[in-house]
Amino acid sequence: MYISDVEALTGFRYCNICHKQTFRIGDPHLQTSMRNHMKKCQQNNGKIVKKVILERFAKPFVPHILSNKTYKYLLANNLVHLFKPTQYYITYDIETLEKKVNEKFGDSSQITATLIPYAIASTVKLASGIHSFYYDIRTENFLDKWLQQLFEEAKQVMKDNKYNDETIPQYYEVPVIGFNSAKFDTSVLFKNLKSKDWVISKYLGSSTIAKQIVIKHKYSCIQLRFIDFKIYTMQNKLKDAVRDFGNGQYKKGRFPHEFININNFMEEMNKNEPFSIEAFDNQLRNKKLSEIKYQVYLIEAIQFANRWDYLKHYNILDTRVLIEPIDYLIDLMFKYKVDMLANISMSQCSNAIKYSMAYNDFDINGDYNSESSDKSIEITMCYWRAKVDSYIEQNSKKNRDSSNNVTINDYDYFKELFKNQRCHMCNARFTWKNRPTLDRIDNKLGHSKDNVLPCCLYYNTCKANRDVNSMRLMMQLRKYALFKQLSMTLMSDEGYHLLRNGITGGLSQVMHRYNIAGQTKINHFEFDKEERCVYSIDSDYVQTHVVQLDFHSQYPSVMSGKMNMLNPYANHTINMPAQLIERITDQDRCRQLIYDANRLSEDVLVVDKMLLFVAEIRGHIVEQYINNCIDFGPILRNIDITTNKETIGQFMFNHLVDHKLPNDKVEKKLTNLIDTMGQIMSFNNYYLWLLMDTCHFIIDEIVSVTTFTKHTNFNSFVKEFMNMRQQAKDVNNEGLGQFCKLVLNSAFGGDALNSEKYSNTKLLSANKTFVQHMMGGFIHSTELN
Repeated sequence: MYISDVEALTGFRYCNICHKQTFRIGDPHLQTSMRNHMKKCQQNNGKIVKKVILERFAKPFVPHILSNKTYKYLLANNLVHLFKPTQYYITYDIETLEKKVNEKFGDSSQITATLIPYAIASTVKLASGIHSFYYDIRTENFLDKWLQQLFEEAKQVMKDNKYNDETIPQYYEVPVIGFNSAKFDTSVLFKNLKSKDWVISKYLGSSTIAKQIVIKHKYSCIQLRFIDFKIYTMQNKLKDAVRDFGNGQYKKGRFPHEFININNFMEEMNKNEPFSIEAFDNQLRNKKLSEIKYQVYLIEAIQFANRWDYLKHYNILDTRVLIEPIDYLIDLMFKYKVDMLANISMSQCSNAIKYSMAYNDFDINGDYNSESSDKSIEITMCYWRAKVDSYIEQNSKKNRDSSNNVTINDYDYFKELFKNQRCHMCNARFTWKNRPTLDRIDNKLGHSKDNVLPCCLYYNTCKANRDVNSMRLMMQLRKYALFKQLSMTLMSDEGYHLLRNGITGGLSQVMHRYNIAGQTKINHFEFDKEERCVYSIDSDYVQTHVVQLDFHSQYPSVMSGKMNMLNPYANHTINMPAQLIERITDQDRCRQLIYDANRLSEDVLVVDKMLLFVAEIRGHIVEQYINNCIDFGPILRNIDITTNKETIGQFMFNHLVDHKLPNDKVEKKLTNLIDTMGQIMSFNNYYLWLLMDTCHFIIDEIVSVTTFTKHTNFNSFVKEFMNMRQQAKDVNNEGLGQFCKLVLNSAFGGDALNSEKYSNTKLLSANKTFVQHMMGGFIHSTELN
C-alpha cells in the first residue's frame, strides 16, 4: 500500500535528511524549527548527536553536599547535628515456580521457562520496631493485596524518616529493598506495578534490568522506591551478605526450590510432613544436601504444622535477615556524612565518601580567602556589549524597566571599575578566570548605574534566587576548593573532549590464545629492521604457572598521593587534577612544559610549582629501541582496525574465517602500540615522561598542552579504606574486604555520571507512545510485556 500524502495522514512534517525528526504542521514556528533542525542535521549527516552541556564557569565538585538537598540545607544553616540517614525502610522477597515453555523467538532466541510468583513477604523496619507480613497464591490477587499493604505500611515509614522541622528539604520516597531484585523480583512484579490506584512515576534502568522504580499512589501520594541491595555491595548470594555484614543472630533458611514446580506445588505444599532429603538435590549444580544440614532443617521444620507455614517462615526470614546487612552499611557510610539510601549506586556512594573525606575540615565559617596572582581584567568592548544586551534581556523577561539601564557608552567607566575594584561579595579581584558582572542592589529595579555593584559571575549566580545562607555556603565551598586545589567542574568543550576521548572502559585484551603449564614455551617478539616484519620466537623456557595480575589493586595507589620510589617523577608522587587552567598552543610554552628538567626533581618547593598537563602529540619510538618494548607495546589505545589479512596477519585472519567471525571490516580494538599510528593522541604528563625517558619516544608534532592545578587530598580516603580492607582480611571477612575494594575501585575515575550516553526514559501507553514517536526528542522505544 502506498500513502500519497503522509503529512495529511499524520499531521506531521518529516525532516528530509534524517527522516526521523517530525514537526507539527499546526505549529506557528514550524518553518523556524525545521530550518534550525535541518541545519544541524546536515552537519551531522542525519545522525542524532548528543551534546554534553557544560557549566558556564567552574564550580566545586562536592557530591556529598550538593547531591543531598537535606545535608546541604543543614550545613548552610549550621544545623549539621540534626542530619540523620534514611534508616527506616521495607524489605521484600518473592518465591517463584518454574513453568517450562520452550518458545522460540526468531532464529537465535529461545525461552525455556517462565517464573510464576506464588509467595511474597516483607519486613518493615520502623522506629517502634520490626514486623513482617506475608501473602501467597492461595489468596486471590495476592500481589495486589501485598502492594496495598505496602502503601499502608509506608505511611509510618515515611513519618519515622521525616524531620520534625518540615522546612528542612527532605526525601519522601520510601525505600523498598530486595536482594538481586533488579534482574529478578521487579520483572516478576512489573505487571502489578500499574493499576487504578498507583502508577510508575520514575524508572531508571533498561528494559531487562531495573536499577530503580518509583511507584506513586494516585490518592495518598505515597511513593515507594524499589531498589536492589546489590547496588551497594558485591555479594552474589544473600547468605554471604548475612555472613559478612550481619550480627550472627539470623541465618538464611533452606527450601527445596528445584523440587517444587508448577505441576506439583499444590500437592506437595499441602502435606504436613517435612521435605525428604532427596527434595533438596540440586541437579543443575549436581549437589546434594549433607545429613548434618538436613538435620538442622528438620529441627526447624517440625515447629510448623504444614509446609505452607514453613514456606511463610522461610520467606519472611529471607526479608528479615537482610535488615542487619543494610543497617551495617547505612551506619558505615553515615560515618562519612553519606546517606546510603539517598544514593542510587555504589559509585555514587563511593565518590560521596571520597569527597566527604577531602572536605573533612571544611568549616562554613572558615577563612579561605586567597589572593590570585593573575592579571586584573581589562574588559573589551565586545564583552561589555554582550553584558549590556544580556541585562536588557533579563529585564524584559521579568517586565522590569530598562530605560535607565547601563549602556554601551558606559564602557570606559566600567572598564576602570572592574580593573580597580573587587567583588562586593567575596572581595576577589576580577581576572579573565574570575570574570565580572553587575549585581542589582534592589532586585525589583533594573540594571541602572546607581542600582548595581561589581560582582563575580559565580557568586552572582549563587545569589540568584537563593537565601543568604545557601548563597554563603556556595561561596565558601568555592573558596575552599580553590584554597585546597580540589576538583572543579569543566567548562571548556575542548577540555572535555580532550579528556573524554581518552577514556576507554569495559574492554580487555588477550595477550595469548592459550597457555598450558609444562608445554607452552615462553616466547618474545623481535622486530627485523631489514625485513620490516615482527617474528614470534620461542625461548628454551617452558611455562609452569600463569599469573593473573589484578590491576584494580593499583587504583588506590594512583590516587593516594603517597610517595612511591618506583615513580621517578614529581618527587615520586602522582597528583590528581583539580581545575583546568588553559589550553596552550604556543610551541615554545608547550615544549617548556613537556621537556621540563624539573620533572625528576625531589625538591618540594620546585615540584609544588609544576602543573599537571595533557599533551596532544604525534610521535614514535626510535627504531633501534623498538625491540626493548615490543613484547608489551607501551601505548595502549582503543583504535579503529580493519580486520583484513594485510592488517592483522594471516594467522588471525584465518582464525576469524574458520570461526565465522566478522572480518574485512573496521572495528574498535584495545591495542598495544609502539607509535601513535600517524595520529594525534593525548597523554598525561606522567605517561608521556615515562615514554620519553624509558622507551625513547620521540615527539614529531605538538598540537596543544592543556594544564591543570593538582592536589593529593584523596590520601586519607585511600589510607582508611585500605586499612579497613586489610583488617577485614585479617579476620577472614571476605565480604567487608571486597566491599572496601569496591569502594576504592568505584571512586576511581567515576567522579560524576556522564549523561552523554543516557536519555530520559518514559513509561507510556501504546497511544501516548505513538504520539511520542512524532516528538522532537524521540530516539527509541521498547515494548514492555
